[in-house]
Amino acid sequence: MLGPCAITSSGSITVGDGLTIRSRKFNRVEISCARGATLLMGNNVFLNQGVRIACTTEVTIGDNVLIGDETVILDNDYHGVAGSPVKAAPVRIEPDVWLGTRVIVLRGVTIGQGSVVGAGSVVTRSIPPAVFAAGVPARVIKALRASS
Repeated sequence: MLGPCAITSSGSITVGDGLTIRSRKFNRVEISCARGATLLMGNNVFLNQGVRIACTTEVTIGDNVLIGDETVILDNDYHGVAGSPVKAAPVRIEPDVWLGTRVIVLRGVTIGQGSVVGAGSVVTRSIPPAVFAAGVPARVIKALRASS
C-alpha cells in the first residue's frame, strides 16, 4: 500500500495476493463495505489514487484488474427517490479489465473479461468481454483483438 487509505467494513472483504493501492493524503482510496455485504478482490488488483468503492450487497473484482484514478464503483443508489426503497445489485468486474480515470460503475453491472472502459465513462449496463467501451452512458466502441 502506498499512502493512507480509508477502509470501513462491517461486512466481509477478501483480497487476493498482489493487491496494490496507490493512495495520496489528499486523494485517498476509500472503501466501504456494509453489514452483510461482500467485497472480493482477486490477485494482482491495482487501485489508483482517489478510487471509491461502496459495497452494500456484493462487489467482485477479478484478477489482474487495473482501476484508474478517481474511479467510483457503487452497487447501490444510497437512497430511494420519492419514498421508493434503495436499489442495490451486485457489481462484477471480470479478470483482466482496465477501468480508465474517473469511470463510474453503477449497480447491477458486469464488465466482461479483458474489456477496457475509457476515461470518464459511466457504466450503467453490462459490458461484454474483450471490448473497448466509453461514453455517458458507456457503450461498446469496438471489439478488441486477442493477443497472439
